[in-house]
Amino acid sequence: MQVSVARRVERRAGELGAWILLGLGTGIAAGFLLSEVFGTGGHRRMGRLLGRGRRTKAQATPRAVLLARVLAALQADPLLAAEPLEVRPRGRGLELRGWVATRAARALAYRLAREAAGTGEITNHLLVRGEDDRVETQDAPRSA
Repeated sequence: MQVSVARRVERRAGELGAWILLGLGTGIAAGFLLSEVFGTGGHRRMGRLLGRGRRTKAQATPRAVLLARVLAALQADPLLAAEPLEVRPRGRGLELRGWVATRAARALAYRLAREAAGTGEITNHLLVRGEDDRVETQDAPRSA
């Protein structure tokens, strides 16, 4: 009785070792295959295999071109043409600076600049005459 149980255990251990080796070999082969497909440049190969066309990355518009577009859009508007507005490069985008007569002119300038820049970032630092240039009088109480 004990001999037959030992033989079954030996046979199962041998089968188990074969399955382990088979799984290990399959895993290594799959790893090599996946590294070839998804490794350096593999995403392009995979796209071709799946039949997807080449996707081109949208080219970023140079900041000088954005600056020229925004200035042209601001100068084209009759309400803003007389205003002394500046457009400066700032970080990854552009910055609007200067003084305008009304809040509506400030909103219009920002909207025109944003439309002209497209996906470019616009920072609005426009000030309104009569509102943003008020000076506190000396008689006004101050907190300590």
